[in-house]
Amino acid sequence: MAKFAIGDRVNKATDDHEDGVVVAVFSTDDGKFRYAVDMEGYGALQFLAEEKLVVHPCQSATPRVA
Repeated sequence: MAKFAIGDRVNKATDDHEDGVVVAVFSTDDGKFRYAVDMEGYGALQFLAEEKLVVHPCQSATPRVA
């Protein structure tokens, strides 16, 4: 099961901890997940592995509905 869902706010775990919104979730052939994230201020999608993302601070207090 994917750690994040479409619409979740996330931060990059590396670099400047930039934030964005998950717009698509993809499963890889080896069973891992990658995410298309609309990063704030870029105007383009970034495709990131699950281990490169963390929950955005304002998202962690909000319960997630499946």
